[in-house]
Amino acid sequence: MALSERDDLSYEDRSLDPVDVEKRQPIVTLSEENLPDLMETLRETIKEHELDPNFPPEILNSARAALRQSPEKLQADDLHSIVAQIQVERDLLLNDSPYAEVRAVVDNTDEPATPVNTFRAWFLGILFTILGTGIDQFFSLRYPGIYLYTVVAQLLSYPCGLFLARALPTTTFTIFGKNCSFNPGPFNQKEHMLISIMSNVAYGGLNGTAYVTYIFQVLKLDMFYGMKELADSAGFQILLTLSTQLIGYGCAGIARRFLVYPPVMMWPQNLAQIALNRALHNEGNSGSANGWSISRYRFFLYCFGGMFFYFWFPDYIFQAMSYFNWMTWIAPQNVKLAIITGSIGGMGFNPLPTFDWNIVSYLFDPIVTPFFSLLNNILGMAFIGIVIILPVYFLNAWNTAYLPINSNDIFDNTGNDYNVSRILTPEFTLDVEAYEAYSPAYLGAANAVLYSAFFAIYLATIVYAALYHRREIISGFRAVIKWTNARDEYNDVHNRLMRQYKEAPEWWYLSILAIAFAMGCICCKVYDTGMPIWGIVIGLLLCLFLQIPIGIIMGVTNVEVTNNVIAEFIGGYAVPNNPVGNMIFKSYGYIATAQSIQFVADLKLGHYMKIPPRTMFVAQTLATILAGFVAIGVNAWQLSNIDDVCSAHQSASFTCPGSHTFFTASVIWGVIGPARIYGDSGIYHPLEWGFLVGALLPIPFYFLAKRYPNSWVRYIHIPIVLNGALSWAPYNFTYAWPALVVGFGVNFYVRRHYEAWWQKYAYVLTSSFSCGIGIAGLVIFFAVQFKAVNIDWWGNNVPYIGCDNDGCPLLPIPEIGHF
Repeated sequence: MALSERDDLSYEDRSLDPVDVEKRQPIVTLSEENLPDLMETLRETIKEHELDPNFPPEILNSARAALRQSPEKLQADDLHSIVAQIQVERDLLLNDSPYAEVRAVVDNTDEPATPVNTFRAWFLGILFTILGTGIDQFFSLRYPGIYLYTVVAQLLSYPCGLFLARALPTTTFTIFGKNCSFNPGPFNQKEHMLISIMSNVAYGGLNGTAYVTYIFQVLKLDMFYGMKELADSAGFQILLTLSTQLIGYGCAGIARRFLVYPPVMMWPQNLAQIALNRALHNEGNSGSANGWSISRYRFFLYCFGGMFFYFWFPDYIFQAMSYFNWMTWIAPQNVKLAIITGSIGGMGFNPLPTFDWNIVSYLFDPIVTPFFSLLNNILGMAFIGIVIILPVYFLNAWNTAYLPINSNDIFDNTGNDYNVSRILTPEFTLDVEAYEAYSPAYLGAANAVLYSAFFAIYLATIVYAALYHRREIISGFRAVIKWTNARDEYNDVHNRLMRQYKEAPEWWYLSILAIAFAMGCICCKVYDTGMPIWGIVIGLLLCLFLQIPIGIIMGVTNVEVTNNVIAEFIGGYAVPNNPVGNMIFKSYGYIATAQSIQFVADLKLGHYMKIPPRTMFVAQTLATILAGFVAIGVNAWQLSNIDDVCSAHQSASFTCPGSHTFFTASVIWGVIGPARIYGDSGIYHPLEWGFLVGALLPIPFYFLAKRYPNSWVRYIHIPIVLNGALSWAPYNFTYAWPALVVGFGVNFYVRRHYEAWWQKYAYVLTSSFSCGIGIAGLVIFFAVQFKAVNIDWWGNNVPYIGCDNDGCPLLPIPEIGHF
């Protein structure tokens, strides 16, 4: 008895073609003799995936049931039945992904002859990197900003690629002994994804190149530090930008063995991009899915068009659909009602808070994010909000009741925004006497609790990764010790298919890391930054140490734990009373880590799409350098040519909210310092207990999950629960509850009852909505908002009336003028 290569294996059959049989793990003839080998495969599977929340529990239960049998006591027919079941599970594990999310969009086949390293891929990749970085940088100073997501570049580059495939000449020529052509054939999926990967460098948002330009804005403008000599130095800007970005890329190459090759690292954010890629490269109807035979491509077009036209209503025509804070309309001046239910300045506990997909998916994409992760996030956010933040506020702990409950601003003891100019010396250091005469810095209730959650989540992430993912970590370090290719540690189909491509050597990434480190040292040594060389070393070590546990969480749950707070916290002690040094330290401790995680995600995307690793290396390096120069140039033009840039009343709304936040953080952490805020005499000293709570909390849940592997306890993810707390201030439950409803509907109910439809259309749905919003946002801005053509009517005004918008505090400031 044997399973043929085309037998129904109870999952979507996209197995390797006969010509690719040699790349496939051989099918073992089912017999009693090879039963021990099959049993050992199942034991290893249970050991590896027992606590993996994404792994199908039915496979684990089948494996456990098979292992509980006693073959010697069974009849021959029963034995053959069990062995057949084991072989089905083994074939699924070895010849396709056991994760339905991955099987839905990622092919388990490859055609190595598909051209990737083509002129049109490089031309369009460079073009969209330049355009994307420029647009992203330009609008990063505006409020509200316009952000182009990667799916927008992916959508726009598709017709460009088709045009070049038609227009470019097909004449062949020889370079270094190889036949080449400007037009090697039809525009293909690998080329398209390489363009998207290069564009990812530009569309990083807070993790992108634009983030480091906050330093130059804060240093140059008179409303901040006004250090024009340093800020205007081209050498300083180039060295700091390229060193922080390239350090992240060098670290990403080192982390491949931990975060790219292990199959458990799904990186859900990549799956939506792959789904869009497959939809655009029309695959036809590809069969029926629960009665739906429409192709992915046509489905994408319908959903994209619908969202493009629909988004005009919540974004421009009827903005109450976006902030549907209908409960506060009943009594706009009711402070407690606004505090609890308000969508803008309140906690957002509203059963029907929005009809805007942009808000629904802003914090958590409810379709891409695994349902267990979404549930952990939002239940954690609700628990922290109800059990901790509201009692802290209504009990007036730390004088929070005199302040808005959910603001991320820093306040003085009169309830006004903290005036940092009153505590600075001419050298931009702390004037201790002025500080003591003025006021300590106060945080709102949600913001104070948020910082404690930040302290907790870092150690919780490290402990969780060590407990739950130590096998992947050990395998990575084993490859380091042996100095072998870490891909050889894993035998799944995707790693086997990638072995036919030459790996980008480790020394390439180490060289990038060394060059970037040298650039950073030159930057801090030549220019008056107040940042010692050893500070760069500490920032680099922070990046190297945290990127693996943070990347593990991101790769499994689609939730990124940002390390900006711990970088500011350590920088405040490492370079005390020096705001410029603190900003530089933050750029190496945080920005480099964030960039590393983004680069690793792109490496996994190339891994899924079978793009040669050496091509990936060149593409990402080139895009990183180009994006750095473009961001520097656009930022310099903006600061020199936009009148009243970053002022509160700038005519085109270039008010620079990110720059103001960055400046305030540099004063709080760099000038005042963490010792005065969280030290023994600091107001918020008790919040440092978050470090201990975070370190201990994952441990009991780990042992409970080991003791009860089939219970709901295996789905409790402590870092993600804590991450829910980080969603407060300034965001609120308005941004969470709708995502949970959609996630339950699509990723729980539909996936369970209509799995074929879910596999075919779910990721295309979210990609089409993101594209629709991105394109519509651009059109709305340039067509009407840029020229201030506003619709003044009740539907656009009612969300911003009353205490929800004004942030009314619970208690008035005492008559003496301060608290």
